[in-house]
Amino acid sequence: MKSILATLATLSVLFCVLASRADDFNAVASGNWSDTNIWVDNDTTNVPALTVPGPNDDADIPAGIDVMVDTNVSVQYIYDDGTVTMATNSTLDLLTDSAIATSITLDAYAAGNTVIYSANPFFAKQTNYFNLTLENTNYVDTLPPYEPLEDFNNFSSSAGPTPMHIAGNLTVLGFVKVQQGSGGAPITIGGNLIIGTNCVWDCSGDNLTVASNVYVYGLLEDLNGALGTNQIGGNVIITGAGPSAYNPATGTGTNGWNVSNVVTWGVGGSLTNNGAIISKGYGSISFNGTGSIAGQPFSLPTMVVNGNYTIGTTITLYTNTPTLNGTLTFDIADTNKINYRTGSTNQTLYYSGDLNVINSGPTPSSDGTFQLFSANSYGGAFASETFPTLPAGLSWEDSTATTGSISITGSIAGTPFAITSRIYNPTSHQFTLTWESANSLTYSILLSTNLAPGSFTNVLATGIPSGGSSTTYTVAMPNGSEGFVLISQP
Repeated sequence: MKSILATLATLSVLFCVLASRADDFNAVASGNWSDTNIWVDNDTTNVPALTVPGPNDDADIPAGIDVMVDTNVSVQYIYDDGTVTMATNSTLDLLTDSAIATSITLDAYAAGNTVIYSANPFFAKQTNYFNLTLENTNYVDTLPPYEPLEDFNNFSSSAGPTPMHIAGNLTVLGFVKVQQGSGGAPITIGGNLIIGTNCVWDCSGDNLTVASNVYVYGLLEDLNGALGTNQIGGNVIITGAGPSAYNPATGTGTNGWNVSNVVTWGVGGSLTNNGAIISKGYGSISFNGTGSIAGQPFSLPTMVVNGNYTIGTTITLYTNTPTLNGTLTFDIADTNKINYRTGSTNQTLYYSGDLNVINSGPTPSSDGTFQLFSANSYGGAFASETFPTLPAGLSWEDSTATTGSISITGSIAGTPFAITSRIYNPTSHQFTLTWESANSLTYSILLSTNLAPGSFTNVLATGIPSGGSSTTYTVAMPNGSEGFVLISQP
């Protein structure tokens, strides 16, 4: 009985192995991938196949044959010397490390198509694509030091560095590091660059150009700015909790945007920092378009503003003087500013360009100071300055040349304020009143028997200090009096 059971178990295992075994399909004519007439199954009968290569199969495309991927295809790998052509809006998902042989010609530039490498990206083909996805979610390094990231690079030992153009989006997911080739291997992306969690994009070897947006969930870096600059035409969005295993000595980490040691990064849209910006040395970001700089506060060696930007967070500089050629917009409803880090070698801030101050909050009703810049000294001058409109009696005082701040001076006289709560105690003949107020003001409570202009001549209380945005005060009413109460300042 034991022998019979063992034999059955062996047969069962063998059956499972055979059932899951990949087939080898051979293309015998050019045509569409979905056409069963162009395929034979080399593992069975060498006659036209009843199906086409699928996710458990590999495909042999010999020289002189061009197979067009006209649908969504998943296959283990493609080999031999033929041609694979991507049709419009098609998808090709290569599932194993072997991916696609270097001798295969891949034409992947048709509009809307996507090529996905789902295993070790090292074997991804160096060529032009429309959409390219490197998705190393299953690869495990079998040898020490068990590196979790597998590299894709665009430099070849036989052909040298390979420039690449991605017409649409380039996405890296799983555990992937993209290392651009050194000299002669720029990568140009016509759409978005998406760097997934646990992934790294290192453009130290050559220029990176992205026409649209960059989404950083992992790490974006350039450790050798002498080899060129990197231009992002759209927005940069950094997400995540911040740098993991961040090394302050080297200025590197595994999450965020590392601008260290690069001559400059160009940004044509907005920067939203919801993760971490890692900076060291002489790295710089040049803001060349229109947008905002917002999110978590961050530090930079220096920055350049050539466009029109709203400062929506606090930016701390510490190496070189910033170049402010464009328009800087500050919102007095926020507390954001550009400042130098304490102890930095250069503490002088030079103004140029234009200053635009806006207000997204309530209209100011009293004096106040708003810090826009912070440095030891200031030089230069703005070509123009624009400030929000103030109520009559208030005016702006510009101290940016001396303290980096602007302030409101003056006061609003005789302004009535809305009463939001009133409670009357008939026993004590007292009114407890609450009204909208402003800082640094005093108020009066007036009484009149009618609403005629100039009739509020009975002063019940005066010199009442402000309670902030809301003030509460209890006042005694004349016994038996009737009429109307007015809150006035002063």
